[in-house]
Amino acid sequence: MFPLRQRITLTVYLTVLLALMVVIGAWMTTQLTRARVASLNDLIDASAEVRRYRTRVDQMQFASFRFIASNHESAVDRVSVSYGDTRASLQRCIETRCAGEPANARMRGLLEHLDGFHKTFLEAVQQRQAIEATLSGRFAELLAGLHARLAASDRLGDSNGGDALNSFRSHLQDIESSAEAFWSAGGPSSASSPDFEQANRVLERIADAAPQSWRASAESDLEELRQLYRQLLQRSRGHQFLVNVVMAGEAHEMQMLAELLEEELSAEIAAARDVIDRQLRAFALGLIALLVLGSVLVFLVGRAMANSVSGQIRRLSRIFSELAAGSEAPIRFDSVHRDEIGELARAAERFREENIENHQLLDRYRALNEELESKVVQRTRALASSNERLEHLANTDRLTGVCNRRALDGALDAEVERCRRYEHSLALLFLDLDHFKQVNDVHGHAVGDKVLQQFVVELRSLLRDSDVLGRWGGEEFIVMCPETASQDAVHLAERIRSHVADLDFPIAGRVTVSIGVADFRPGDSIEDLVDRADQALYRAKLQGRNRLVAA
Repeated sequence: MFPLRQRITLTVYLTVLLALMVVIGAWMTTQLTRARVASLNDLIDASAEVRRYRTRVDQMQFASFRFIASNHESAVDRVSVSYGDTRASLQRCIETRCAGEPANARMRGLLEHLDGFHKTFLEAVQQRQAIEATLSGRFAELLAGLHARLAASDRLGDSNGGDALNSFRSHLQDIESSAEAFWSAGGPSSASSPDFEQANRVLERIADAAPQSWRASAESDLEELRQLYRQLLQRSRGHQFLVNVVMAGEAHEMQMLAELLEEELSAEIAAARDVIDRQLRAFALGLIALLVLGSVLVFLVGRAMANSVSGQIRRLSRIFSELAAGSEAPIRFDSVHRDEIGELARAAERFREENIENHQLLDRYRALNEELESKVVQRTRALASSNERLEHLANTDRLTGVCNRRALDGALDAEVERCRRYEHSLALLFLDLDHFKQVNDVHGHAVGDKVLQQFVVELRSLLRDSDVLGRWGGEEFIVMCPETASQDAVHLAERIRSHVADLDFPIAGRVTVSIGVADFRPGDSIEDLVDRADQALYRAKLQGRNRLVAA
């Protein structure tokens, strides 16, 4: 049997090996699947490109037949733009081999038919332009000349000559109608061909009444007109052959090839998806099998290791439980191996020996700790009492026993914040003893201190419990009156003023007080409120003292 450390190491190695095999299998499957997915994406992109190709071919056909039907010049540009975009897209797909070799071969066929369609379209455009040039040029000129001669021959008045002129005019109109039929829906083949021989016979009937030169020139023009008509008819049939046979055939071939290519790509996409699904299923099954086998192996090894050490571990557990309960009995533990479990047994014996010493020390420490805790409690109580006295001294004016400037600032800050939040009222009284410097100068500072102390006592008797009285500095005092309207504050200030004016202070005699009153307004800061009360006090001093002024 291996030592405990080697058994644990073996189990860990088996677990790591199992995890490594799973990771390697997952990585290999991921790489293979990624390649398949990339190929599948290329096939999907190629299929989408073929669908776009079919759409562009339809657009090209529509634009080309629009030009042929209605001679829209913009349709030629549209066909050229669609041709350029489609060809560039196909060429890029062929160069990058976006699909398999069979699909690339069909794409090259599509490219050839696309070039053939565009070339045929350009030839049809050139033929149409040539036919239009002939019709609007020499053909129209000959017709116009014949019509002009007919108009000049209206002087023939006999019935035979007049009928002949009318018949000849009718033949000319047939020729014009036939020429206009070149771009009609059915083309020149759908209209009746003009009878040039009959027109010549009509000219012979006009000969008796018309000059010889007129007949010769008319016959010459009519013969040239016949030759031009034959040329136009031949070109028109060639144009219609290009449009109806060659272009239509190229378009049909492109659509057929695109449809076949799309079907092949769809089949390849379905096959690629099947391959990916099979690979994923195979990987899942292999991974499950590997996990099951590896788990069984790890379980068996772990169980064997657990059985080999569980008895010794339980024995050690009982020993440590007894030690924790305070047992001082000697430890007897025989380990088969000099491994970690044996070391634990020897450590338990050392622990027992040290535990006995620790218990002895602990008893001594407990006695000392109880004594120390008693002293700490006494010191804590004394410290708390001292802190309370220090807090009281820090916030109380030493001479008068009221709030000092620091305490007033804190109270004002809290009350102003409460007024802002809840929109409550607040009034501030700023008091100053009149001519107090003279009291100190005449009677001494000791008498002045007595006056301040008696003034505070009398002032407190007039205030509510909720009012805050504090010494602002020297002989200046502030009374903060929460929940007090301005008018109520004025009444309180008047009671204070009159009460102090009636007092007779020892030694100092009569002493008066001036008061400034201000109330809290929305948006006020502490400085704004105190400043308005101070300004009101200043005005009370200017108005003769022993009075109050409200801000």
